[in-house]
Amino acid sequence: MRERPKRRWVLGTLAIFALIVAYRVFAVYTVRSGTCSPKPVDPRLRVATRDERGVPVSHPERTRFPPQQRPLVVMSYNIAGHDHLYDPDHLRRIAAVIDSVKPDIAGLQEVHRGTWQARFHDQLAELVRLTGMRGYFAPSYTQWGGGYGNAILTRGEIVAASLHELPSMGEPRAVIEATIRIDRATISFFVTHLTTWGAINRGNRREQLECLARHVRTSRWPSILVGDLNAPPEAPEIATFRKLNAAQLAGEDLGPTHALTGRRLDYIFADYGWEVRAARVLPDTASDHYPIVAELMWSRP
Repeated sequence: MRERPKRRWVLGTLAIFALIVAYRVFAVYTVRSGTCSPKPVDPRLRVATRDERGVPVSHPERTRFPPQQRPLVVMSYNIAGHDHLYDPDHLRRIAAVIDSVKPDIAGLQEVHRGTWQARFHDQLAELVRLTGMRGYFAPSYTQWGGGYGNAILTRGEIVAASLHELPSMGEPRAVIEATIRIDRATISFFVTHLTTWGAINRGNRREQLECLARHVRTSRWPSILVGDLNAPPEAPEIATFRKLNAAQLAGEDLGPTHALTGRRLDYIFADYGWEVRAARVLPDTASDHYPIVAELMWSRP
């Protein structure tokens, strides 16, 4: 008699998994979506330097950036917002992790606003309330009155923000570009979440990374790009992105950021005007991704 409840539990779990897969395939995924349309570069706003390999690159004019009294603390965090469906305290635990770092700017991925997976809650509004920071959310796709995508939390002022589509296969993907004023400085901040499915979608991720490089290179202000890129550092598409000289990687050997795969999937990139003072991974289990943190100074020699 004990085998029957066990069999029902297994069949019920498989049924739930099948429903989730069917939902994503038939209600979320598209054959092709998004285009890449960055702004043209204004050379008058940029100056030349060289990257760590001695290759000529450019970055925004640094004379407009006031002296820093301390490093700018930046975080990237995939918060797995759908865990809110079965864990009512999920956002409180995420907020506690953010509060433990007290970042100046945090880029968040897998944020829900009004979706059934978030119990129809506005997750950004709740995180703003719990952390006391300012916030901005932009959906990569909307459905049934709710949205799912990326968000920004900052103690600074979000002067402007816009959503840029990325060329995508399957789930639609996008990048937020925000102009943030903080400590009398103005920064271009980008947050994104690239397509998944490993090597199967490697070509599409390469397209998305090439598009991101074009967006970053057109930024008017000192730029920072954060996000879950869904590929490890040794992946060919990541290597290609780095060769485009759009930005430097904060932290070469941080270790895994995704507990299940044991691989690094999350990144912080800063343009070549920044000096990376420190970078680290926080092995906290509030999400299936570990948050990463970097400390940046606008004083690169």
